[in-house]
Amino acid sequence: MSFVDDERARATAWKSRTDTLPEDAKRPAPYIGKDGEPGSKLYDFCLPIEFAEYNLLPEVRADALGLFAELGIPWHATVSGGPSNHLLSSQVQCVNALGQMIADPARLVAAFGDVLGTVDVLEIEPGRCLTFEYIGPTDFFGEADRGTRVRGAKCTSVDAAFLHRTRENLVELVLVEWKYTESYRRRTAELRKDQVRAGRYDAAIGDPDGPVNGNLLPTESLFDEPFYQLVRQQLLAHALECAGTHGAERVRVVHVLPAANLAYQASLARPEHRAIGDSVSAVWNRLRRPTEPDRFLTLDPAIFLDPSITSAEYISRYGCDGRTDDERDNRTAEESTC
Repeated sequence: MSFVDDERARATAWKSRTDTLPEDAKRPAPYIGKDGEPGSKLYDFCLPIEFAEYNLLPEVRADALGLFAELGIPWHATVSGGPSNHLLSSQVQCVNALGQMIADPARLVAAFGDVLGTVDVLEIEPGRCLTFEYIGPTDFFGEADRGTRVRGAKCTSVDAAFLHRTRENLVELVLVEWKYTESYRRRTAELRKDQVRAGRYDAAIGDPDGPVNGNLLPTESLFDEPFYQLVRQQLLAHALECAGTHGAERVRVVHVLPAANLAYQASLARPEHRAIGDSVSAVWNRLRRPTEPDRFLTLDPAIFLDPSITSAEYISRYGCDGRTDDERDNRTAEESTC
């Protein structure tokens, strides 16, 4: 079984047993795609359209919906302006994991304190210790469409961000990018779009004092995902640090990525990628300049399977399939494990 298959089975088991969903929400449902149209197949790991908001766990639902609406943040594959109805949405998982940290810095410290050395959590926006779909206050790369950037859409953004003071007494801005079941294929080159991308990012990629060694790969190879996103987010972090945004003396990207998602690591679309590394992480470590070893960190999402950080329901949904040890010992090849 692949990682995606395992997570579909886990989500299906949670959907069946949880008491946070109305019974009618437990029916199989079509996936509502990015075009807003339902597919022709029914899936156990999707929620019926009218229950899509229940994809957000009860402890984060109201605050997350309010924040996204207030800041004009679009939900990925939105259903009626709310979250996706797909239980494996990485955006939804990110909000379910981090949503309580908006107003509860103790949860943020519990999650990130050991790895980042958090001493104090500072407000990143008025009344918020953490925010979502962060793009920063400055359009460093000329990404604004008709003069306006939209958080989380058509510009460089990260899934979440927060500001803290470290044990080194540094004010640090942390940019959190969240992955779940993502993997990527080779893209089809689009000359017009690639010219726009080159115009926006070539100077920053070629900057000898920048965070990315642009000499290792042809520019068009950097436009393949996930490298296109990794490069832009590291460029954004560097620009934010140089600008001292929010008073930050250091800006770091934290990449939340399941270790079991081997398909993500195998997303090497071109021979040029595979020539410098045998996994996405290996290639990315080569592309980042060694002068900034502490500006990027990979974090396993297993750290969030702790009720002091998230909730018992989060753990039930993402960490355990709800069966007894004996039942798990008798599992078939089509079943998920805890």
